[in-house]
Amino acid sequence: MKKVTKATIAAVAAGALLLGGAGTIARWQAQQTIDAGTVETGHLNLTTGGQGVWQDISDPAAPEAFDPDAHQLVPGDVVAFSQTATIDAEGKNIAGRLTVDQAATGLGALEGYVTVSLQVDASADGITEEPDGTLSFAEPGSYSVPFLITVTFAEGGDGDTPPTTYDQTLDLEALTLTLDQVRA
Repeated sequence: MKKVTKATIAAVAAGALLLGGAGTIARWQAQQTIDAGTVETGHLNLTTGGQGVWQDISDPAAPEAFDPDAHQLVPGDVVAFSQTATIDAEGKNIAGRLTVDQAATGLGALEGYVTVSLQVDASADGITEEPDGTLSFAEPGSYSVPFLITVTFAEGGDGDTPPTTYDQTLDLEALTLTLDQVRA
């Protein structure tokens, strides 16, 4: 064999080894950009407006005005604070659960004798209250929801309510109304 032929075969073999050793085998690939548009998130907002109204509802058939600055509670009293919340709900599967945090009332010596609860009037158009308290919205939008915070001083029996409950202050200034988003 001629030296030129041997050199050519050696060069081709060396090139094949280099290419094979580097692992670069070309395979076809194609790409296409698609326009899937955009996706946005919704929101859930809660606001209260105006001043609420207090009532003594100890006798549900004959509610009376209640002024927390001038009147004091005694065992057996039930007073209620009513106000309206505005819920702004945007999202396909959005629902909410409205709660009041009794722990924020600072019951102190009244613990076990006084309870604070929330009632929501879910009769507004487009709102449904589920058995678990969840508020479902017919469609995204703004809803006015009246609510009632009830403070009940348990009546008990003769001598059941100790003197430690005398002259106590029930601080409702830090009472928090919370609207938690849940998936409908």
